Amino acid sequence: MTGSLANSLVLVCLGAAWLAPGDAAAQLQLNRPTPQIEKAAPAVAEPAPAESSSATTSPPFETVAPRPLEESDIVVDRLGSLDPDANGLLSEGQGGFSLNFWQGSEWALVSTLMPRMPAESSSAVIRSLAERLLISRAAVPANKPVSASFIVLRVDRLLAMGRIRPALDLLRITSDERRDENLARTRSEALFFDDNNARACTAVQNARVQYTGLYWLQAQAFCLAISGDHTRAALISDLIRERDHEIEPVFFTAIDALAGARKDGAPALVAPMALHLAMMRAAKLRVPTEVVQDGPISVLRTVALSGNEALDVRLIAAEKAFRAGALTGEQILELYLGIPFSREELNAPISAAEENWGPRTRALILRSAASQTVPLARAEVLRRAWQIGRERGSYAEIAGPSVSLAAELTPALELNWFAVDAARVLFAGGRIDEALAWYRIAERDREVSDEARAAEAALWPLAVLADTTDSVALTEELLERWYTARRQADPQAGAQQARTLFALLAALGRPISDARWQSLLVAPFGGDDSGLNVAWQRRVDEATGDSLLGEVVLLAAVGAGESADGVLKLGDALRIISALRAVGLERDARLLAIETAVSSGL
Repeated sequence: MTGSLANSLVLVCLGAAWLAPGDAAAQLQLNRPTPQIEKAAPAVAEPAPAESSSATTSPPFETVAPRPLEESDIVVDRLGSLDPDANGLLSEGQGGFSLNFWQGSEWALVSTLMPRMPAESSSAVIRSLAERLLISRAAVPANKPVSASFIVLRVDRLLAMGRIRPALDLLRITSDERRDENLARTRSEALFFDDNNARACTAVQNARVQYTGLYWLQAQAFCLAISGDHTRAALISDLIRERDHEIEPVFFTAIDALAGARKDGAPALVAPMALHLAMMRAAKLRVPTEVVQDGPISVLRTVALSGNEALDVRLIAAEKAFRAGALTGEQILELYLGIPFSREELNAPISAAEENWGPRTRALILRSAASQTVPLARAEVLRRAWQIGRERGSYAEIAGPSVSLAAELTPALELNWFAVDAARVLFAGGRIDEALAWYRIAERDREVSDEARAAEAALWPLAVLADTTDSVALTEELLERWYTARRQADPQAGAQQARTLFALLAALGRPISDARWQSLLVAPFGGDDSGLNVAWQRRVDEATGDSLLGEVVLLAAVGAGESADGVLKLGDALRIISALRAVGLERDARLLAIETAVSSGL
C-alpha cells in the first residue's frame, strides 16, 4: 500500500516534469506549459489528406465500385443539428446517404446491431455500403439518449475495419462535449495506427492531465523515449512494472531497446494495441509471425505497411488485409512490384509459381505481367496466374491485385481467348465498363470466331446483370438457349446456375416468365443451406416495407458478417438485393447481383 502511494506521488512529479521548459521533445510538442486540446474542424468543408504516400491513386467513386471509399473521396463537413453525433464526412451529394437515412429507426436496435458490423467481409459491395453508413452525416436514430455517443460506435467500427483515416477525420469533427477518456484513447490509438507519432504524442499530452490509467502511463513513457528522455521513460516503466500482468511484455522490451539496450526480439503478443505496434516500429522490433495468423484487421494492415517487418510476414498480413478490404488491390500490387527478385526468378516466373505457390510467387508472377509491354504476352501471364490461383484455392489473392493490370488491356479480336477470364476478374473488381467491353467485342465477332462465340455465350449472364441500358438482349429464346447449353454440359450445375441467374434477374426487377421457372422443375431440387435465421429475414423484410434505408444497410452488413464462412447464401443475397432496390440503392443492388453471380460460378 505504501509502495503504491509512493509510486503514485513519483508519477505525479514525473507528469509535472514532462511539461518542464527546455524538454528535448520540442519537435513532438511535449513541452507546452499547459495542455491544449485540439478543437473540432470548422464548418467549412475541406479535403481530407491522403492516408499514405504509398497508396495508389484510384478512379473516382462514381465510376468504380465496389471498393472501399478512398480518403480522397471524403470531404469533412458538419450537419447543422442539435446533436453533434449527427456530424459526418459525406453528404448525399458526395456519395453518402440521405440526411434522414435513420428516420424511423430506433436507437436501441441500431446501437445493438452496429457493434456486430463485421471487421471484414468477403463482399466488396457490402464493405463499401458499411463504410458509407458509418461516415455519412445524418440525423441520429430516434430516442438516442443525450449521454450516448454515436460517434464512438462509428469510429470503433471504422478502426476495426482498418479504415484509419476516415476514423481520424470523424474524430476530428467531434465536438468538445463528446470528448471523454474512451474517445481520447481511441483517437490516440488511431494516430498510432496511422504511424503519426508526433500528433499521437500531442494527443497523449493533452489527455494525461485528466487521465492517469495504465494506457496513458505507457504512452507517456513511449513519447518521452522517442523524444530522447530515456531516464524519465525508464522511471515510469520501472514504476508500473509491478502491474506487468496487465501490460504487454513488449512495452518493457521496447522501452529498453529505445534506450539502447540489447534487444533479443519481441516477446509473444497477446492483444497488442496500436501504441505497442508504434513502439515496436520505433525500436525496430519485428512482429512475431503468429500475430498475422489471427490478428485484428487494423493490426494486419499496420504490419503490411511497416518497413520493419520480414517480407514474408508483410505479404501474409497484406493479403489478409486485402481480403478484408483494409488494403486495396492497387496497394497490394504496389507492394508486389517493390519486391526484389533474382534474375533466375524473373526469367521463369510461371515455373516458380507452379512449383511453389505462395504470396512471394504471386508477387513474382504479377511483377512479370506488369513488365510485359506486348498485350498478348501480358494476357498469357495473367491467364496462367488466374488458372493456378483457381487450382490452388487462392484465386481472390491473385485476381484482386491484378485488376488494374487487366484493365490496361484493350479488348481485341486476337484476345477473344482471354475475354472470359479478363471480364470475370474485372466484373469481380467492380470495373463494370471495362468488363462489358470484353463482352461487346466477343458479341461483335461471334460470327467470325469460335473463340468469340464461346466467350459471348459464357459472359452473357453477367452482361445481362450488369446492363443498365437494355443494350444486352434478354429474351425467352436467349434464356432457353443458354439454359439448354448449360444443362447439356452439366445437368446438376446447369440447373443450379439457372436458378441463380433467374433469381438474380427477378431481384433486379427483370421479369422471368412462368415457362422459364417451370423448366427448372424437371431438374433436381437441391439448393443452398437455409442461410441466416428467420429473425434477420423478418427484420430485413420489415425494414424494406417501411423504407428504412439505414436499417437495411446495417442489417445487410451484419448479415454478411455472420453468414457461414462470411459468404452470403443465395437466398440471403437475393433478400438484400431486393431490399437495396426498394430503398433506392439500385446501383448497389446491381453490383451485389454481379458479385453474387461471379462468386457462384456464372
